[in-house]
Amino acid sequence: MYLVCKLLYVAIFALLSAAPPYLPLYYHDVLGFSSDQIGFVLAIAPFVQSIACPLWTYVVDKRPNLHGPIMALTALFGGSAIMGIMVIGNTVSANTVDPLLLMHSLKMELSNSCLVIIVSTLALAFAFFTLPNLSLVDSAVMKILGPNKILYGEQRLWGSVSAGLTILMVGQLISMTGRLDGLFWVFGASSLVFIVFASFVNVNRDSDYHPLYLPETNTAEEGNTDLERVPSDGRLISQIMTESSEKLLRNEGHHIKGYNSINANTSNSHFVDLFKPNSVASVRTIREEADETLEAIGGLHLGLAISRIASVDQSVMAGLVHVTSEGIPSPSSVFKSVRVLTFLITTLLFGFVLSVIINFLFLFLSHDLMMPASWIGWTGPTTGVTELLCFCFSKQLTEIFGVTNMILIAHIATIGRCLIYTILTPDSFFTNVSALSLQTLHGIGFGIFWATAVSEMDDFFPPEQRSVAQGILGALHFGLGTGLGALAGGYMYEYLGSIWMFRIAALVCAMNMAIFYIGRLERFNN
Repeated sequence: MYLVCKLLYVAIFALLSAAPPYLPLYYHDVLGFSSDQIGFVLAIAPFVQSIACPLWTYVVDKRPNLHGPIMALTALFGGSAIMGIMVIGNTVSANTVDPLLLMHSLKMELSNSCLVIIVSTLALAFAFFTLPNLSLVDSAVMKILGPNKILYGEQRLWGSVSAGLTILMVGQLISMTGRLDGLFWVFGASSLVFIVFASFVNVNRDSDYHPLYLPETNTAEEGNTDLERVPSDGRLISQIMTESSEKLLRNEGHHIKGYNSINANTSNSHFVDLFKPNSVASVRTIREEADETLEAIGGLHLGLAISRIASVDQSVMAGLVHVTSEGIPSPSSVFKSVRVLTFLITTLLFGFVLSVIINFLFLFLSHDLMMPASWIGWTGPTTGVTELLCFCFSKQLTEIFGVTNMILIAHIATIGRCLIYTILTPDSFFTNVSALSLQTLHGIGFGIFWATAVSEMDDFFPPEQRSVAQGILGALHFGLGTGLGALAGGYMYEYLGSIWMFRIAALVCAMNMAIFYIGRLERFNN
């Protein structure tokens, strides 16, 4: 069920995992960019995305009938930009004129500065058109799921699997061919698949129905039927339950409140409409429903666990698109709290540190540690598995250790990862195994931090302002923090070297941990 949702996530994560992780290597090895130039190009994406995400989500909410075509067109334009980088790379790196080379007639000597400008322009186009598609897919899936939006995690899970396998596939392809062009072919194929799937998306097919959360019915009185009757007006409503969920609940032997749909003409004040078209606006509802269901079944379920993790647009504006001025947090009420301010600073700086590590990791592994591309490819599955496990057990871990200790554990794991990188010796089997094992610390660091941060931001803000809160969280971590980290990481890698880059990242992470801990002191509890 909901096959189109799963396919959308498989395709979007495949194209987002094929090119971006390996592009720093391509910029360095093929285009000859310095590390600071690479950092400049990489920093474009998070800043542009902060504008593009709310813009495109606003457009599809205003024109829901164009949701699928818009995703297809933006993927086409952004994908063309990335393929353009490959054409430029092949053109400037060709020593002889190849009759089969598409652009051989335009072959020319380009200065390094000119190359940076051209590639930056193409990277900007990719960030503006393609990167927001993850938010558009989230929004489309939420609309398609309707009353069953608690099953979001079961759809999103396929994206995580796709990302890990795609990174592995690209690494193996590069290793076999000895050319970095393989990343573009996987990216191009994934983009075409996504365009096809997006073209068939129709978020309006259930527009005549509004999902409702209905109270439990007395099965002894109602009988064992597939229809339930609303007491107030006698209308019949049909219960919606997926095969996997029904099997899960039946095996556990629990009775859980159902998710139902009712005709739009029905108006009953005691029913609560749960459906919100924007993915950010639905964050709290999904998490609460997933929590209730997990408690009811008394066990772990990976899809439900992932449903607890917010899928937020990576911009503060994404949370403000559908919120009036009355929903914006008052500086005097929330943002003057030391605990809130230190937590927001922590979110920003942790995004900064992770950006430094992630954006230059493949470059470090390939050139500093001499790790083969076939080994580098395995970082995808390793990271994906540990992230999913951390997301799955985040609720249980938080109940055991508490929010403060969870955030501190994430920082300690990240600091340890950075420091261990600095003592690894290049070109050895032990180093390859160690570097690959360190990827598990990324899953622990990011997975634990993000799952805990989403929940903590919900607690800071009142219910009517939590969409804004999640937008702020995404903007600070994935927007400003990631952009600044890419810029700073590039300069540190170029002028200080990779060892000092990781040392400084560890130092910033330690300072960030201290800032967070100060904000958690009892005196700042109000």
